[in-house]
Amino acid sequence: MDDDSTLYLPRKSLGDRNRSQGHKFLKLSKLDINQRFENLQWAEQSARQAILYDYTNFQNWELLLKLKNELGDEAGIYSLLEDLLTVLGKDSELIKQLKDIDILPSCFDLFSSILKREPLDADIWWNKIESNESELDEFINKCKKMDFRDRRSNVVFGRRLERIRRAGLNDIFSELMPYLLSHRPDNYELWIELGKHHESLKDYKNAWLCYDQVLQFKPRDENKSRLSKIILLKFEKLEGIKPTSAEMHTFHSRLEKLAKSMKNTDDTAKIKSEIVAENINNTEQKLSNLIEFKEFQEAFFMARSLLSEGELWAQIYFEKAKEGLMNE
Repeated sequence: MDDDSTLYLPRKSLGDRNRSQGHKFLKLSKLDINQRFENLQWAEQSARQAILYDYTNFQNWELLLKLKNELGDEAGIYSLLEDLLTVLGKDSELIKQLKDIDILPSCFDLFSSILKREPLDADIWWNKIESNESELDEFINKCKKMDFRDRRSNVVFGRRLERIRRAGLNDIFSELMPYLLSHRPDNYELWIELGKHHESLKDYKNAWLCYDQVLQFKPRDENKSRLSKIILLKFEKLEGIKPTSAEMHTFHSRLEKLAKSMKNTDDTAKIKSEIVAENINNTEQKLSNLIEFKEFQEAFFMARSLLSEGELWAQIYFEKAKEGLMNE
C-alpha cells in the first residue's frame, strides 16, 4: 500500500475525472428516458467516487446532492449532509433536527448555507476569516474540542492551519497542530509541516521528533536525514542537539494525553474499570486494553513513549496500534 493511499489525501485529478463521468451519465439520463434510472445510478456511483478521491472540492458534493434530488432520495440527502458536516467539524445533530420536514425542496439552500459558513477550500476559508478576529477565536476553540479521528476532517483542518502559519500566526499554528496529530498520528503531511515550523524557529530537537514520526508512516521520507546534515554542518556533531529519551517521552506523553482527553467517555470508563489480570504488568495490560477497544491513537503514543525509554517489549503493541490507525 502506498503512503498516500493510507492517509487518503485528496487526489484532485481522480476526483475531477469521476465528476466528469458523473455529469455524462446525468446528461444521458435526460436524453434516454427508458434508461433514466440506470444512468442516474451510474452517475451516482461516479459522484461517490469523486468525493472519495477529493472531498475538498464542493463540486463533487454538489453533483451527488443533485443526483440524490433527481432520485428523490431524501434519506440519502440527509446522509450526505451529515457526512459533509462531519468533514467540516460541525454537529450533525443539526441535520437530524430537520428529519420531520420535507428536505427535498430546501436541500440546495441548506447545502449552500453550510459551505458559505464553512468553505471546504482552505484558501477561500482563510480569505473569509483572516480579517475577522472573532471567527478566528471561534476556530481556535473548535479545534481544541473537536474529534479529529475522521481522516478527511483532519486533512481539511490541517490545511487550514497551514494557511494560518503562512499568515505568520505561528503561535496559533504550534498550539493547535498537536490536537490534530494526537488523533491522527498517521497524518505525515502534518508532521512534516510541524517539523518545518520548528526548523524555521531553529528548534531542531522538536523538528527532529516530528521528522522521526514521519518515518513511521512514510519510511522513504528524507526530512530527518536532511536535518541531520544541517545540524552536522552547523554544530559538527549531533549529540546535544538530538532529543534525549526523556524529551522523546515527554513529547509522546503530551500527545497521548490530548488523544485521551477527547475519546469517548464510555470507552474511557470501560478501560479504566478493567481489572488487571494477575501476573500481568499494569502498563502492558493497559496497552492491551487500549488496542482491544480500538483506542489506537492513545496506544500508539503510549507505546512510542515506552520504546523511547528502552522498553522494547512495547514494539509489538506499537505495531498493532499503527496497523489499527492505518486501517481505520
